[in-house]
Amino acid sequence: MYCIVVKLGAFQSYDALHQAFGQKLPVIWDRRRVERRRTQRPLDVPNRRRVSRRGPHPVSWIALGFVVVER
Repeated sequence: MYCIVVKLGAFQSYDALHQAFGQKLPVIWDRRRVERRRTQRPLDVPNRRRVSRRGPHPVSWIALGFVVVER
């Protein structure tokens, strides 16, 4: 099942998406308030990940303020 996640505060985008797709797909707000990614780690803690799991934000999130995700 898919849903549309809209950036907080993008009221016009939310209304337009809800009117267009609200009957077929859930349109929800992004719950994140702040960026949780840390820029620096303490020096005494090694990084155990082999590769970063996070990629760049999708183009639709940056340009349009929403993204379609699979639950």
